Amino acid sequence: MDNGKDTWVKKRHARTFAFLRLAMTPFFKLRYNYVPERAPGIKPPCLIVFNHQASMDPFFVSDSFGFPVYFFASDDIFNLKVSPLIRYLVAPIPKSKSVSDLNAVRTALKIFREGGAVGVAPEGNRTLSGRLWETDDSIAKLAKLSKVPLVIYNLCGGYGTDPRWGGKIRRGTKYVGRVKRVISPDEYKNMSVAELFATIKTELDVDDAASGERYKSRRRAEYIERALYMCPNCGAAGSIYSKGVRFGCRNCGVRAGYTEDLKISPPVCGFDRIYPWYEWQKKEIVRSVAEGGGVSDGGILFRESVKFRRKVKLGGDKVEMNGQTLTVSGKGVGHVYPLDEIDAVTAVGKKKFNFYHKGKILQVKGNRRFCSVKYVHIFNGLRALAAQKKSEEDKE
Repeated sequence: MDNGKDTWVKKRHARTFAFLRLAMTPFFKLRYNYVPERAPGIKPPCLIVFNHQASMDPFFVSDSFGFPVYFFASDDIFNLKVSPLIRYLVAPIPKSKSVSDLNAVRTALKIFREGGAVGVAPEGNRTLSGRLWETDDSIAKLAKLSKVPLVIYNLCGGYGTDPRWGGKIRRGTKYVGRVKRVISPDEYKNMSVAELFATIKTELDVDDAASGERYKSRRRAEYIERALYMCPNCGAAGSIYSKGVRFGCRNCGVRAGYTEDLKISPPVCGFDRIYPWYEWQKKEIVRSVAEGGGVSDGGILFRESVKFRRKVKLGGDKVEMNGQTLTVSGKGVGHVYPLDEIDAVTAVGKKKFNFYHKGKILQVKGNRRFCSVKYVHIFNGLRALAAQKKSEEDKE
């Protein structure tokens, strides 16, 4: 409804979404071979949750519905030159990644009260592994607060078609979006937050590598080092390189191909898919750093990200992380950030990560082969180890 200047839901948003559905659907089919399944029986207000596979997911999701969907959007969206136009036409909900944001929750509840629909990827990040990204129970809490129908939406084929770590779109045999399940408020009101969260995670977890579908590209392995940063054969970090349909380790020489059905062939140390390799390295890199190791990358750009403004360039061209600090250094510059003063670290796009320090959003952007997620894994893993140690000490 559009009752005045203070409403979030505007009539122009309905016109914008109607135009986008008409104009973009043929493009989605041509470019991505994407086909949405319509959901005519669903009406707002409702909360739509979806798995996050590809860059165009919000557009793909909204294509199934005949009404505007107000999506949660990350800080980077609001630093773009076209940000004012985006806010005017589709009014995304500002949300900082990996940190709690009460203003985003308040905005979502306001939209529900005005009869609107909210869309959110609970992961808050596109998957790098092909399976559900790490998430928490905040989405279940939002659903319980909303008291509106919870629509669970699956995107299938996005990881094969447009993997986050990749450089080129692949032509796949299948890329479809569909409503998997609708949970009414009466159904979930007696569920605990933990029960509802477990249900959401189970229903959202899509594995393209198990589908048997094929995705063609002569460069299908290129930039896989953005996702796989540690060699299981020799344990070296940052040694993976890729070209064409193959990739390998510069340190020990192990090599493999990435197949059209999203497999690793021949398997490397038993890993025949990206997901188990990814999960292994996530634990192994933390063990290595906890024992005194570290990671570093040169050729980076260091910036401060300010919402609704352009990014501010800071000095430094090298980033390092060990068990105590994150450091950005360069000619005459040395920024040192103790890890215990950082609120969160989150991967952004294909080759960037943000970290939140004393109210500031700071961003490291690497070159085209930069792997940002290893910094996220180290930070989160060390924080989990510290929490576990504290818990054990409290029990003694």
